[in-house]
Amino acid sequence: MKIRKMKKRKMKKIELILLGMLLLLFLTIILNISIALDLKIVSANIIKAPDKDSMSMKNQRQHVFSSREAHFDLLQKQRLYDYSSSSSNHSESKEHDMKSMVSRNVSTPTLLRQAVGLEPRIQCHSPEKNVPWILDGTCMKDPHRSIFSSASYKRSCGLCGNDAEYLRELQEDIAKKFAKKCKELVVYGAALGSKYEQWMRSSNFLGDHSIKVVRRHGTCFFQFVTDVDHTGDLLSSDGSQRLIVIDPSRMPYKNNRRNTKILKLNPGLLFPWADRVIWQDAKLLQSNHGNMPSPRGLPSDYLLHFNRTVGRYGVCSSYMGLPPDKASVGDSSTVSFKAHCDAIIASAEKRPTVSDDLETLRLQCQHYEEMHSNEALQSSQLFYNQHPLVDTAFIVYDMRDSTCRKFNGDFGCSWLNEIHCFSDRDQISFPHVLASSGLRLSPHMQVSGQEYRDRIYINENQRPMLHIAKRGCHWYYRSFSQCVASSNTHIDEEMIKDNETTPTTTTTSTKPRVAVIVAGTLNRFIFDSALKNLIKPMKKRASVDYYVSLSTARMKAYRSDSGYTDRLQPDPTLPSSSVEDFVDIEEYIRTKIASLASSVGAVNLQKSVDIDSEPMLIARRERALEENPDEDPDSRFPIIDNRNAAISQRTANANRNLLRLHLAIQSLWKTATNWEKEEGFKYDYVMFLRDDSLWLKEFDIRNLVAKGGDIFIPACDARDPPQPSEINDHILISRRDTADVFGNYYSELSKRDVKACMKLLPDDLTKGGKRGCNSEMLLKWIVDERNITVTKLGQSKIPFQRSANVKLPDGSNVPCFHKFCQSRKHPLTFTNESNAIKICKQIDWKKVLDIK
Repeated sequence: MKIRKMKKRKMKKIELILLGMLLLLFLTIILNISIALDLKIVSANIIKAPDKDSMSMKNQRQHVFSSREAHFDLLQKQRLYDYSSSSSNHSESKEHDMKSMVSRNVSTPTLLRQAVGLEPRIQCHSPEKNVPWILDGTCMKDPHRSIFSSASYKRSCGLCGNDAEYLRELQEDIAKKFAKKCKELVVYGAALGSKYEQWMRSSNFLGDHSIKVVRRHGTCFFQFVTDVDHTGDLLSSDGSQRLIVIDPSRMPYKNNRRNTKILKLNPGLLFPWADRVIWQDAKLLQSNHGNMPSPRGLPSDYLLHFNRTVGRYGVCSSYMGLPPDKASVGDSSTVSFKAHCDAIIASAEKRPTVSDDLETLRLQCQHYEEMHSNEALQSSQLFYNQHPLVDTAFIVYDMRDSTCRKFNGDFGCSWLNEIHCFSDRDQISFPHVLASSGLRLSPHMQVSGQEYRDRIYINENQRPMLHIAKRGCHWYYRSFSQCVASSNTHIDEEMIKDNETTPTTTTTSTKPRVAVIVAGTLNRFIFDSALKNLIKPMKKRASVDYYVSLSTARMKAYRSDSGYTDRLQPDPTLPSSSVEDFVDIEEYIRTKIASLASSVGAVNLQKSVDIDSEPMLIARRERALEENPDEDPDSRFPIIDNRNAAISQRTANANRNLLRLHLAIQSLWKTATNWEKEEGFKYDYVMFLRDDSLWLKEFDIRNLVAKGGDIFIPACDARDPPQPSEINDHILISRRDTADVFGNYYSELSKRDVKACMKLLPDDLTKGGKRGCNSEMLLKWIVDERNITVTKLGQSKIPFQRSANVKLPDGSNVPCFHKFCQSRKHPLTFTNESNAIKICKQIDWKKVLDIK
């Protein structure tokens, strides 16, 4: 009997062992099938041709790795379980992982495998992957979670547990001192190292910029420092930055770049009481010019900047798009994830401090490429097609409502999880976290050339959640705070009015500050010569801001029968636009101006300047139709010439063009004066230029500074006979005190009865009352009435000519002087190149254009 029972127990034991072996075999088969499928995809990818920046998403996927061995090695690593991170919150989140994967469109088989623990997690490769995860949030009612992360285990983010004791102490100390005072706005950064800390305590720290900042916002600007020199200072030298000393030995990582990310990427942990939080890298505050404003164009009104980004789009966070710069994407012609990875890796090979582990960086890039290889998934389309790459040196967070606090917290927690598991380069992991977040590009943004534009990402409820500012606004281009949103909006004007500082004549620099204002049409626009012969030489002795407004539609020319005006084309050095609204041209202008260490105040490219909706012109047209119902209502303002019907219609066209020009200038001037109010300064000189100004030699601003007068114009007196009732309006340079007259010239004209100007002309010019003042006569009339002192300069002192680029039938370009101006004293002498340029009206265009 005993023997039978023993045999039965032995048989049951054998059966259990066999059952376990069968189960293990079943699991092994499942894993091998999964690996085999991946290897099949990898093998298919290897045999394709090398990729290029311009290749399609499908081709990019087919070349993720460089060799079969690299693929196999990486795949093995990715299929291993990661037991090294088991000290984190693994047990808390399986149910939450399940919900997260459903929201991210993960397939049901994959979801089930991961839910029951059959799907291997991605192995961590960080050199500090064994460091305990200190941001435990399990004690919180609704902790932030790493739901958008692909790293080994899902984690929570909070300040629970013993490991977070130091950060809790830090948070409590900050709240005790600043929660009430700084609730509206916190701007913070980290300078963990002697280089930045010594600079912040030096006499050259910030200067003018910090004065404006403190005047507006007080001292709610924080910098985390280590106090390596043991100075004990708790303020920067200028008093603008509160220095919060941290103990690196109590932070989790050896690498301070990783410690900085803990401070940076989840601001709700350290400033849970703040409504608005802005992260600003310490490096952005640096200037090579001593006590000068930041050359990168940082805002001095951070609340205004918040309203121009997060407030304008109604999102929870705002980032700056990664620029097409060598530092960002190397020599690539596109801003893509692969190009950015290649650029960072190449930089790390030359400078090891770029990352704490180059091999981890390589594996991370390859992992993200492979992970987002399924083009059927929305996340992969976002990752590959939209290239959501950002520069994380400046981030704006809205923490005023629970939805944004939750989103920003979960996004930051996921981001930190990627950094804990992979490289310390946060810009590498951002596009993956965004692609995995479930957000999608707003349908309104899905247009050709979206990479040049502001991008808004929305959630499943169509709510805007995240903004990426257009890359052309990057601080590399020196006009960051002026560019991030359209100007002249009601909210801007109200904010500026409430917060404006007292203007000064100039900055602490001895250099004069100059606004260059250009308006006209794109097809007449001449740019390259202004870069080389106006802005570049002027920058040596002045601070230059460039404002330009260009209409892209072709307007009816005044003399459309001249033989060449219907064949005008833009400056041949400008790139051909690939998008309907020419936003790529805007980016080109910004990068070129910035390359000369100057800034762009505005670039307005629009189909046409809308004069038809302008109230003052509407009222004037109504009166004109009452007085002359059979005439074009624009034929008598501001220029009058009714000698015959053809001339009258030609004059009406010219008037519309002139009004568009001055309305565009007025819009730019409004932007410039708003910028003065915002920054608390005044320009010294303002240059009003036409779109067709060709600069033939270098301009020297000292020719103005050394002379008296309110405005400076070309003498243009070499013509015969001279016209005493005119002054040249090809260019006008004004001192700031009189600049408002010409910046607001549209309104100045609109308020006047131009017939009063006509009465000042001799009878031989008016032709019996049929002909009034031309634009140059109108200018003289207004200048005289305003008692403005005019200084006329020889053409060599303002070495330009109004010119045209004419496109020939074979596609080549012929430049000519559209309106020629020369002076008797100090005339312009021509180089061999410019001497070959002819006056447009002296060219036989029928012969040149081969017109039969």
